[in-house]
Amino acid sequence: MLLKIEFKKIRDFGQIINDTFTFIRQNFKPLVKNYFIFCGLFVLGGMLSMLLQQYKTVNMINSIDSNTAKDVFGFATLYGIEYYLAILFSLAGYASTTVVTLSYIAVYVQKGNETPTIDEVWGYFKYYFFRVFGSSILLILLLIFGFLFCLVPGFWLFPFIAMIFPIMIIENGTLSYSFTRSFKIIKDNFWLTFGTLIIIWIIVYACMSIVVLPTTLFSMIGMFASKKPHMSLTFTMLTTVLQYLCQVCTVIPIVTITLSYFSLVEQKESTGLMERISNFGITDKPADTRPEEY
Repeated sequence: MLLKIEFKKIRDFGQIINDTFTFIRQNFKPLVKNYFIFCGLFVLGGMLSMLLQQYKTVNMINSIDSNTAKDVFGFATLYGIEYYLAILFSLAGYASTTVVTLSYIAVYVQKGNETPTIDEVWGYFKYYFFRVFGSSILLILLLIFGFLFCLVPGFWLFPFIAMIFPIMIIENGTLSYSFTRSFKIIKDNFWLTFGTLIIIWIIVYACMSIVVLPTTLFSMIGMFASKKPHMSLTFTMLTTVLQYLCQVCTVIPIVTITLSYFSLVEQKESTGLMERISNFGITDKPADTRPEEY
Protein backbone atom coordinates (compact mmCIF):
# COMPACT_ATOMS: atom_id res chain seq x y z
CA MET A 1 0.00 0.00 0.00
CA LEU A 2 1.40 3.39 -1.02
CA LEU A 3 1.84 5.90 1.77
CA LYS A 4 -0.13 9.10 1.32
CA ILE A 5 1.83 12.01 -0.08
CA GLU A 6 3.22 14.45 2.48
CA PHE A 7 3.39 17.88 0.85
CA LYS A 8 5.49 19.67 3.45
CA LYS A 9 8.90 18.24 2.62
CA ILE A 10 11.88 19.03 0.43
CA ARG A 11 11.95 17.28 -2.95
CA ASP A 12 14.34 17.18 -5.86
CA PHE A 13 13.34 17.26 -9.52
CA GLY A 14 12.60 13.55 -9.82
CA GLN A 15 10.63 13.37 -6.58
CA ILE A 16 8.40 16.27 -7.62
CA ILE A 17 7.55 14.61 -10.93
CA ASN A 18 7.03 11.17 -9.38
CA ASP A 19 4.95 12.47 -6.47
CA THR A 20 2.78 14.47 -8.86
CA PHE A 21 1.55 11.28 -10.52
CA THR A 22 1.47 9.36 -7.23
CA PHE A 23 -0.81 11.99 -5.67
CA ILE A 24 -3.10 12.04 -8.72
CA ARG A 25 -3.24 8.24 -8.77
CA GLN A 26 -4.13 8.11 -5.08
CA ASN A 27 -6.76 10.86 -5.40
CA PHE A 28 -7.93 10.29 -8.97
CA LYS A 29 -11.66 9.75 -8.38
CA PRO A 30 -12.27 12.61 -5.91
CA LEU A 31 -10.06 14.98 -7.94
CA VAL A 32 -11.91 14.26 -11.20
CA LYS A 33 -15.25 14.43 -9.41
CA ASN A 34 -14.42 17.85 -7.96
CA TYR A 35 -13.13 19.00 -11.34
CA PHE A 36 -16.34 18.24 -13.21
CA ILE A 37 -18.58 19.54 -10.40
CA PHE A 38 -16.86 22.94 -10.20
CA CYS A 39 -15.39 23.30 -13.70
CA GLY A 40 -17.93 21.38 -15.78
CA LEU A 41 -20.13 24.42 -16.49
CA PHE A 42 -17.20 26.42 -17.86
CA VAL A 43 -15.91 23.47 -19.90
CA LEU A 44 -19.37 22.92 -21.38
CA GLY A 45 -19.86 26.62 -22.10
CA GLY A 46 -16.47 26.88 -23.78
CA MET A 47 -17.09 23.71 -25.77
CA LEU A 48 -20.46 24.87 -27.10
CA SER A 49 -19.10 28.32 -27.96
CA MET A 50 -16.13 26.83 -29.82
CA LEU A 51 -18.35 24.31 -31.63
CA LEU A 52 -20.42 27.22 -32.97
CA GLN A 53 -17.22 29.01 -33.96
CA GLN A 54 -15.88 25.89 -35.70
CA TYR A 55 -19.20 25.32 -37.47
CA LYS A 56 -19.03 28.84 -38.87
CA THR A 57 -15.37 28.40 -39.86
CA VAL A 58 -15.91 25.07 -41.63
CA ASN A 59 -18.88 26.40 -43.59
CA MET A 60 -16.90 29.49 -44.56
CA ILE A 61 -13.92 27.45 -45.83
CA ASN A 62 -16.05 24.89 -47.66
CA SER A 63 -18.00 27.62 -49.46
CA ILE A 64 -14.97 29.51 -50.77
CA ASP A 65 -15.17 30.28 -54.46
CA SER A 66 -11.74 31.14 -55.83
CA ASN A 67 -13.37 33.25 -58.57
CA THR A 68 -14.86 35.75 -56.16
CA ALA A 69 -13.13 38.05 -53.71
CA LYS A 70 -16.10 38.49 -51.38
CA ASP A 71 -15.53 35.07 -49.81
CA VAL A 72 -12.09 36.17 -48.67
CA PHE A 73 -13.48 39.26 -46.98
CA GLY A 74 -16.14 37.03 -45.41
CA PHE A 75 -13.53 35.73 -42.97
CA ALA A 76 -13.87 39.01 -41.09
CA THR A 77 -17.31 37.84 -39.92
CA LEU A 78 -15.88 34.71 -38.27
CA TYR A 79 -15.12 36.48 -35.02
CA GLY A 80 -18.62 36.82 -33.65
CA ILE A 81 -19.94 36.65 -30.09
CA GLU A 82 -19.30 32.90 -29.88
CA TYR A 83 -15.57 33.53 -30.42
CA TYR A 84 -15.37 35.93 -27.48
CA LEU A 85 -17.56 33.67 -25.36
CA ALA A 86 -15.13 30.82 -26.02
CA ILE A 87 -12.26 33.01 -24.80
CA LEU A 88 -14.22 34.06 -21.69
CA PHE A 89 -15.17 30.47 -20.82
CA SER A 90 -11.58 29.33 -21.41
CA LEU A 91 -10.28 31.93 -18.93
CA ALA A 92 -12.98 30.96 -16.42
CA GLY A 93 -12.20 27.28 -16.98
CA TYR A 94 -8.50 27.86 -16.35
CA ALA A 95 -9.25 29.82 -13.17
CA SER A 96 -11.74 27.25 -11.88
CA THR A 97 -9.34 24.35 -12.57
CA THR A 98 -6.60 26.17 -10.67
CA VAL A 99 -8.86 27.01 -7.74
CA VAL A 100 -10.49 23.60 -7.37
CA THR A 101 -7.15 21.75 -7.51
CA LEU A 102 -5.42 24.07 -5.06
CA SER A 103 -8.48 24.09 -2.78
CA TYR A 104 -8.45 20.29 -2.76
CA ILE A 105 -4.77 20.23 -1.85
CA ALA A 106 -5.13 22.94 0.80
CA VAL A 107 -7.88 21.00 2.59
CA TYR A 108 -5.98 17.74 2.08
CA VAL A 109 -2.94 19.19 3.86
CA GLN A 110 -5.00 20.75 6.64
CA LYS A 111 -6.78 17.45 7.34
CA GLY A 112 -3.50 15.57 7.67
CA ASN A 113 -3.49 13.99 4.20
CA GLU A 114 -7.16 13.00 4.27
CA THR A 115 -9.52 13.29 1.28
CA PRO A 116 -11.55 16.54 1.35
CA THR A 117 -15.32 16.57 0.99
CA ILE A 118 -17.19 18.46 -1.73
CA ASP A 119 -18.44 21.00 0.83
CA GLU A 120 -14.92 21.66 2.12
CA VAL A 121 -13.61 22.28 -1.39
CA TRP A 122 -16.64 24.47 -2.16
CA GLY A 123 -15.84 26.65 0.86
CA TYR A 124 -12.46 27.47 -0.64
CA PHE A 125 -13.69 27.63 -4.23
CA LYS A 126 -16.36 30.29 -3.69
CA TYR A 127 -13.93 32.42 -1.68
CA TYR A 128 -11.01 32.37 -4.13
CA PHE A 129 -12.55 31.94 -7.58
CA PHE A 130 -13.06 35.61 -8.48
CA ARG A 131 -9.72 36.59 -6.94
CA VAL A 132 -7.92 34.02 -9.08
CA PHE A 133 -10.04 34.79 -12.16
CA GLY A 134 -9.26 38.51 -12.02
CA SER A 135 -5.60 37.91 -11.23
CA SER A 136 -5.22 35.36 -14.03
CA ILE A 137 -6.35 37.88 -16.65
CA LEU A 138 -3.73 40.39 -15.51
CA LEU A 139 -1.00 37.75 -15.25
CA ILE A 140 -1.78 36.25 -18.67
CA LEU A 141 -1.51 39.73 -20.20
CA LEU A 142 1.82 40.20 -18.40
CA LEU A 143 3.04 36.84 -19.71
CA ILE A 144 1.95 37.66 -23.28
CA PHE A 145 3.70 41.02 -22.98
CA GLY A 146 6.85 39.20 -21.86
CA PHE A 147 6.74 36.76 -24.78
CA LEU A 148 6.44 39.64 -27.24
CA PHE A 149 9.97 40.72 -26.29
CA CYS A 150 12.00 37.97 -27.99
CA LEU A 151 10.33 35.23 -25.86
CA VAL A 152 13.02 35.32 -23.14
CA PRO A 153 11.18 37.60 -20.64
CA GLY A 154 8.07 35.43 -21.03
CA PHE A 155 9.96 32.21 -20.25
CA TRP A 156 11.67 33.94 -17.33
CA LEU A 157 8.34 35.11 -15.86
CA PHE A 158 6.64 31.75 -16.40
CA PRO A 159 7.65 29.98 -13.13
CA PHE A 160 7.10 33.09 -11.02
CA ILE A 161 3.58 33.57 -12.36
CA ALA A 162 2.77 29.87 -11.97
CA MET A 163 3.83 30.00 -8.30
CA ILE A 164 1.51 32.93 -7.50
CA PHE A 165 -1.71 30.91 -7.30
CA PRO A 166 -0.54 28.30 -4.75
CA ILE A 167 0.63 31.18 -2.55
CA MET A 168 -2.64 33.05 -3.04
CA ILE A 169 -4.80 30.13 -1.91
CA ILE A 170 -2.62 28.27 0.57
CA GLU A 171 -1.40 31.44 2.30
CA ASN A 172 -4.55 33.49 1.61
CA GLY A 173 -2.43 36.15 -0.07
CA THR A 174 -3.38 39.12 -2.21
CA LEU A 175 -2.06 39.41 -5.75
CA SER A 176 0.68 41.85 -4.75
CA TYR A 177 1.75 39.73 -1.75
CA SER A 178 1.71 36.52 -3.79
CA PHE A 179 3.70 38.14 -6.60
CA THR A 180 6.43 39.33 -4.22
CA ARG A 181 6.41 36.06 -2.27
CA SER A 182 6.80 34.09 -5.50
CA PHE A 183 10.06 35.84 -6.35
CA LYS A 184 11.29 35.37 -2.79
CA ILE A 185 10.81 31.60 -2.59
CA ILE A 186 11.97 30.83 -6.16
CA LYS A 187 15.13 32.87 -5.69
CA ASP A 188 18.20 30.59 -6.06
CA ASN A 189 15.93 27.78 -7.35
CA PHE A 190 14.82 29.23 -10.67
CA TRP A 191 16.19 26.51 -12.95
CA LEU A 192 14.80 23.69 -10.82
CA THR A 193 11.32 25.24 -10.85
CA PHE A 194 11.49 26.21 -14.52
CA GLY A 195 12.76 22.80 -15.63
CA THR A 196 10.16 20.93 -13.58
CA LEU A 197 7.30 22.94 -15.07
CA ILE A 198 8.60 22.63 -18.63
CA ILE A 199 8.96 18.85 -18.36
CA ILE A 200 5.51 18.34 -16.84
CA TRP A 201 3.88 20.57 -19.46
CA ILE A 202 5.61 18.63 -22.24
CA ILE A 203 4.22 15.41 -20.76
CA VAL A 204 0.70 16.87 -20.44
CA TYR A 205 0.74 18.37 -23.93
CA ALA A 206 1.96 15.07 -25.39
CA CYS A 207 -0.88 13.17 -23.68
CA MET A 208 -3.47 15.66 -24.91
CA SER A 209 -2.04 15.58 -28.44
CA ILE A 210 -2.24 11.78 -28.59
CA VAL A 211 -5.96 11.92 -27.80
CA VAL A 212 -6.83 14.43 -30.54
CA LEU A 213 -4.23 13.27 -33.10
CA PRO A 214 -6.43 10.72 -34.96
CA THR A 215 -9.32 13.11 -35.60
CA THR A 216 -6.92 15.93 -36.51
CA LEU A 217 -5.11 13.73 -39.05
CA PHE A 218 -8.35 12.59 -40.69
CA SER A 219 -9.50 16.19 -40.88
CA MET A 220 -6.22 17.32 -42.49
CA ILE A 221 -6.20 14.41 -44.96
CA GLY A 222 -9.74 15.21 -46.04
CA MET A 223 -8.89 18.86 -46.48
CA PHE A 224 -5.83 18.39 -48.68
CA ALA A 225 -7.22 15.42 -50.63
CA SER A 226 -9.87 17.63 -52.24
CA LYS A 227 -9.33 19.80 -55.30
CA LYS A 228 -10.48 22.85 -53.34
CA PRO A 229 -10.32 23.51 -49.57
CA HIS A 230 -12.73 21.23 -47.78
CA MET A 231 -12.91 20.54 -44.06
CA SER A 232 -14.81 17.68 -42.45
CA LEU A 233 -17.39 19.13 -40.08
CA THR A 234 -17.66 15.84 -38.18
CA PHE A 235 -13.95 15.45 -37.48
CA THR A 236 -13.54 19.15 -36.69
CA MET A 237 -16.36 19.02 -34.13
CA LEU A 238 -15.05 15.79 -32.62
CA THR A 239 -11.56 17.29 -32.30
CA THR A 240 -13.00 20.30 -30.47
CA VAL A 241 -14.93 18.10 -28.02
CA LEU A 242 -11.85 15.98 -27.29
CA GLN A 243 -9.71 19.09 -26.76
CA TYR A 244 -12.09 20.39 -24.11
CA LEU A 245 -12.41 17.03 -22.40
CA CYS A 246 -8.62 16.82 -22.27
CA GLN A 247 -8.50 20.01 -20.23
CA VAL A 248 -8.85 17.82 -17.13
CA CYS A 249 -5.14 17.04 -17.72
CA THR A 250 -4.26 20.61 -16.70
CA VAL A 251 -4.78 19.45 -13.12
CA ILE A 252 -1.38 17.72 -13.40
CA PRO A 253 0.89 20.82 -13.68
CA ILE A 254 -1.09 22.52 -10.90
CA VAL A 255 -0.23 19.63 -8.58
CA THR A 256 3.39 19.89 -9.72
CA ILE A 257 3.73 23.61 -8.98
CA THR A 258 2.09 23.07 -5.59
CA LEU A 259 4.60 20.36 -4.69
CA SER A 260 7.35 22.75 -5.83
CA TYR A 261 5.86 25.48 -3.63
CA PHE A 262 5.88 23.32 -0.51
CA SER A 263 9.38 22.05 -1.29
CA LEU A 264 10.82 25.55 -1.68
CA VAL A 265 9.05 26.88 1.41
CA GLU A 266 10.30 23.89 3.41
CA GLN A 267 13.82 24.45 2.16
CA LYS A 268 13.83 28.10 3.21
CA GLU A 269 11.60 28.05 6.30
CA SER A 270 11.40 24.39 7.48
CA THR A 271 7.76 24.85 8.55
CA GLY A 272 6.84 21.24 7.89
CA LEU A 273 9.87 19.92 9.78
CA MET A 274 9.09 22.06 12.82
CA GLU A 275 5.46 20.97 12.66
CA ARG A 276 6.44 17.29 12.63
CA ILE A 277 8.81 17.83 15.55
CA SER A 278 6.08 19.53 17.58
CA ASN A 279 3.64 16.72 16.78
CA PHE A 280 6.13 13.93 17.43
CA GLY A 281 4.49 11.18 19.45
CA ILE A 282 1.03 12.75 19.16
CA THR A 283 -0.28 11.43 15.86
CA ASP A 284 -0.47 7.81 14.82
CA LYS A 285 -1.23 8.52 11.15
CA PRO A 286 1.26 7.02 8.69
CA ALA A 287 3.35 9.61 6.93
CA ASP A 288 5.59 9.69 3.91
CA THR A 289 8.90 8.66 5.46
CA ARG A 290 11.11 8.93 2.40
CA PRO A 291 14.29 10.88 3.25
CA GLU A 292 14.40 14.60 2.55
CA GLU A 293 17.40 16.30 1.00
CA TYR A 294 18.40 19.36 2.98
